[in-house]
Amino acid sequence: MTAWFAPKRCRTSLARLTALTLALILAQTGAVLGHGGFHERIDYLTKALENTPSDPVVRFELANLQAQHGDTELALRNLDKIDALAPGKFPTDLIRGEAYFVARDFAKAKQALDRQLTSHPETGRAWVLRARVERELGEQAASIADYREALKRTTSPEPDLFQELADALSTANQKREAVEVLAAGIERLGKIPSLVLRALDLEIETKNFDAALRRIEQAQQDAPRPEPWMARRASVLARAGRIEESRAAWKKLIEHLDSLPDQERKSRAMSQLRDEARAASAGL
Repeated sequence: MTAWFAPKRCRTSLARLTALTLALILAQTGAVLGHGGFHERIDYLTKALENTPSDPVVRFELANLQAQHGDTELALRNLDKIDALAPGKFPTDLIRGEAYFVARDFAKAKQALDRQLTSHPETGRAWVLRARVERELGEQAASIADYREALKRTTSPEPDLFQELADALSTANQKREAVEVLAAGIERLGKIPSLVLRALDLEIETKNFDAALRRIEQAQQDAPRPEPWMARRASVLARAGRIEESRAAWKKLIEHLDSLPDQERKSRAMSQLRDEARAASAGL
């Protein structure tokens, strides 16, 4: 467990903890704690507050976990107490926004996050949360703008951030721009499968078949097994109207499958893929 959680350290370091520092620590909490860890940590902090009820750092961590866990009323009560104990020292509106978001009270979530971003616009997590809230409220343009701002202000973004922005752009019928966002994510983070597959789907949707085929070729080179990507290539060629090339691609896949060792060729996955390839080829 991170050292700042220790009670003695909490009492001596409070004066040096800024709102930004706390926000960065809290951004990692969900990744550090598993489902069981959540309950264990909440129980531990609840008991700790019985001995140190005026410790705002312990209460803040507890409120953060309660907000993420959906204990909205408990989280809000603790946040109010934190504001009374240490006014302006903690990003309580950030946690209020998350608590209301989890509770699906999106109007109140937006109000809290508006206040947070007015006072502390450097907090990347608040931009992400407000983007999600605005998307739920149907405020597409505002949501896209906030996702973009979140990417600018997040030094180590997760793949989900690129995925969410791309999905918001796609919903707004800006699919080509969505592909550009995913491509930027792949360049920055590497060939994350979720980003690659979503970019491929969008390229096919927008009929950018040449780009899709290039992406498939690269994915096939990187994949431990080429067969699924060989099938995807044949399918995309058919969608592009390149029927003879598609037929040849299906034939190549069938010949490849037939050449596999008995144990591989007779596996359920390969047998099913061979049946699909023969049916697709016959359909052409």
